[in-house]
Amino acid sequence: MNTIDDTTGMDRTVKAKLQEAWDRVASGEKISREERKAAAARIDKMREENAKILGIQEVAVDLVRQSRDSR
Repeated sequence: MNTIDDTTGMDRTVKAKLQEAWDRVASGEKISREERKAAAARIDKMREENAKILGIQEVAVDLVRQSRDSR
């Protein structure tokens, strides 16, 4: 495994997991259906937690409107 620069302040365990994932993607290794489902479940949970903390964010809608209206 590659060494990871420690300048971001990110947890070392999280960084190591990210590096492993990047290495897998770079090598062309396929991700199993179970891994994809687990990742989707984690993302959904994070989205729900963020919505509780920050409320519903509609940034994309505003950006599309700005883009459309600027023409």
